[in-house]
Amino acid sequence: MSGGVSYSTHILIGVRDKGVMTVIANWRHVPKQADVQREIDAARDGYIAFALCTPTSIIPAPGSGTTQGWHRPLGPGRSSRRV
Repeated sequence: MSGGVSYSTHILIGVRDKGVMTVIANWRHVPKQADVQREIDAARDGYIAFALCTPTSIIPAPGSGTTQGWHRPLGPGRSSRRV
């Protein structure tokens, strides 16, 4: 995938009480729990929750070429037809 984003990319997001989300850390691989916890411990106070996320869809940004061929995994309400 372009830009170094793949389906093994993991992003740690901190969530503040008003719903503001901030990317705390990112990995190009599945991180060890100790690595995730170290990032959580190092984050400044003020976060009420953390989310460790992986992409379910990777969509090229406008201007980076064509958007044809991007993949969205199948799920409820989605057909096998590519967009």
